[in-house]
Amino acid sequence: MITKINKILCGSLMCCGIAAALAGCTDTWDDHYDSLGGGENGVHEGTIWSAIKSNPNMSNFAKLIEGCDYVDRLNGSQVFTVFVPTNDDFSAAEADALIAEYKAQAEKVLPENNTVVKEFIQNHMALYNHSFTNMRTDTMVLMNGKYAIVNPDTTINGVKMTNINQLYSNGVLFTMDKKLAFEPNVFEAFRKDADFDSIRSFMYNSHFYYKVFLPNQSVTGSIVNGKTQYLDSVFAQRNELYSYVGLINSEDSDYVMVAPTNAVWKQLIEEYQPYFDYPEKLQDRDSMAYTNARLAIVEGTTFSRTFNTDQSLNDSAMSTSCTRSYTSRKSIWGGVPFEYYQYYMPKAAKGALNQTEIMHCSNGEVRKATEWNIDKRMTFHSFRLVDNYDLKEVKKDYDNSTKDSIDAVSHVIDYVTADNKQFYNKVWNNSFTTFESQVATSNHWMTYTIPGVLSNISYDIYLVYVPALAADTTATPEQRLPTKFKAKLISPGLPSDGLDLQNTADPYFQSKGSAYQPDPDSICYVKLADDFTFPKATYGVGDETMKTYLRIDSSVSNNELRKKTHTRTMRINCILVVPHGSIELVDALPATVGTGKKMTKISASAQGQPGVLLYPHGQYDDRDYKAWYMQR
Repeated sequence: MITKINKILCGSLMCCGIAAALAGCTDTWDDHYDSLGGGENGVHEGTIWSAIKSNPNMSNFAKLIEGCDYVDRLNGSQVFTVFVPTNDDFSAAEADALIAEYKAQAEKVLPENNTVVKEFIQNHMALYNHSFTNMRTDTMVLMNGKYAIVNPDTTINGVKMTNINQLYSNGVLFTMDKKLAFEPNVFEAFRKDADFDSIRSFMYNSHFYYKVFLPNQSVTGSIVNGKTQYLDSVFAQRNELYSYVGLINSEDSDYVMVAPTNAVWKQLIEEYQPYFDYPEKLQDRDSMAYTNARLAIVEGTTFSRTFNTDQSLNDSAMSTSCTRSYTSRKSIWGGVPFEYYQYYMPKAAKGALNQTEIMHCSNGEVRKATEWNIDKRMTFHSFRLVDNYDLKEVKKDYDNSTKDSIDAVSHVIDYVTADNKQFYNKVWNNSFTTFESQVATSNHWMTYTIPGVLSNISYDIYLVYVPALAADTTATPEQRLPTKFKAKLISPGLPSDGLDLQNTADPYFQSKGSAYQPDPDSICYVKLADDFTFPKATYGVGDETMKTYLRIDSSVSNNELRKKTHTRTMRINCILVVPHGSIELVDALPATVGTGKKMTKISASAQGQPGVLLYPHGQYDDRDYKAWYMQR
């Protein structure tokens, strides 16, 4: 998703709302202006600009308007309300400094995105006529989209108005005793604090933050040499990173965002960058490495107040990257509602929101993180659950009759039903794939795609094998025969013909034949690799030749088939590629798992039974952590 930010367009849209708000005030215009004198119906002669230019106590503001090429706006027919600070609070030196900054930015950004225009000039202006009344408090939208509060005590955002409701041919002029302070939104806040230079350089990177031409909203002219000429070109400002952190530029939103200081950012980049070491032949390798290492920091750091109440921010905060539906989580994670991008007790010690320095913004707040309490296992270093949907291909044989290749193995999805008390809810997603050889004289194989692996970080790789009894409680002895298989990993940076996964420490590994033989009547977590590190990342890679694959080969001899000691039929529930140490196989499930307020009670019927303890988000000594369990 690419989000548009177009202040030109936003301004025109706001007019509708302002006009509607003013409709209720039209009957009172004369009450405010008739007493002012200076012309028919209380209207002074000339434009707002002529009034500013002719007032010696506004000369510094006039100088700024001229230096920033804004005279035509205030001297034209479009109607504005302008709040002018006098020379007593706005000096010539300040005007000169702002003009210099405006010119420095002029060739780099759209005029409406020039910070001098947006943060100072438009911070003292609003579209259309606005009047002051001491009868009520009003809310006004300034030209830069900020909201201003006009109070009955003749103040706007707490600043005193010394001369009010001066009506001219193109608007209303107010005189202020001080400048109106600009309050940045969350996105703008990164430019206001030198401690945020690192995150600012990423969020404002022109690769993601750029302007685009909108031909459908531009005014067309003649066609020259077959190309349309535009009399008035409309552009929009876009930032692709809003797809990952939310609309933190929107004045109508309310966000809390955790932002690392430069020092913390540097530490995180040094740690995270090796996780995104892509294959040398991958197109855009460097760009992907740069982007994904930094997205790994910022994704999951923004919290919308729309669905995070004060209570939530104390108990369990869901970031904008979080899957909020527990039903959807179960679908994604095989029946277990893991809580990626969600943080328990976020304001407690070591919590995600445990920052002492808070920067208040026009649309929320930024929490400056001088230490980083968002563990990578809570965000991007996640479980990879590989199932039938990730099946890439199976062995094929050539059919002489059709002159075409056909699958040498059939594969169908079977389900564990609720009436199968022995295995129901002990299998991920209560489903598995049954592979049956179509050629009696040869072994078969199947290949799975393993998506999104990181480089230079430890994983454990499991194949979860399911017995025939899981699908059919009346399976015959012949259907319940054991099978044997081998596993090979194909991934960038490994040998071109793949890497045989021979975990001799796994109880199902048989040194004779170098194959795995699961228990035919049990759910088996076959550990193919322990503490394994991928040399190259495939996280976000689309090129099929540079992804990671796991090939499973049946390894049953024809003699074993004839003797009916083994079968080539295989039942694979899933492949789990998980952070090292995040799965613990136990012969007897305990009474609880997890710690403190995050502790999960294990049902009495499951206690003492074989099971699996799941720690997807890590285990900690200095904070509570949540864990899950499954029987097996």
